[in-house]
Amino acid sequence: MKNSLKTVLLVLTLFVYNTAVAQENFQKTTLVKNIFSALKSQDETKIIESLPTKDDILYLIPIIQANSSENILEVATIIANFKTETAKDFKEVLRKGSAFNVQWKDINLQTVRYEPQPDDKIAIEKGHIILVCSSNDVNFEVILRKSIKIKDNWRLMDRMKFRLL
Repeated sequence: MKNSLKTVLLVLTLFVYNTAVAQENFQKTTLVKNIFSALKSQDETKIIESLPTKDDILYLIPIIQANSSENILEVATIIANFKTETAKDFKEVLRKGSAFNVQWKDINLQTVRYEPQPDDKIAIEKGHIILVCSSNDVNFEVILRKSIKIKDNWRLMDRMKFRLL
């Protein structure tokens, strides 16, 4: 009885430790660093670094095709669409923040949250990455919607949103 109790406690301890250690620190991901740096400097070119590369898209296409009958555009078209939409979203985030007196050069990153948004059809880690920031007594979030982890790198795949707290 004593040995089985020790075994159960050991397994429980390992499980709790693994769960705590396995949590990804999103604040240290390249995606979050690039986005925060782009916001702080209001530099659109830094956002582009967070988009999927040609290799990332070529990796995703067979996965998407295997689970969907969707017509997939050419890789160059996909990349051009991402750049265009991301640039518009970035400008909109900056505009909304400025309207609420956010001083972008003085923003502070408070925390980063992750809200999983799994897709039943595609077995890729996906979710909203939320940057909780502050500037001049204004607390706000920048939401990186439906970001995807491709080959151990997080990529911006959908809209960026600004939300006051």
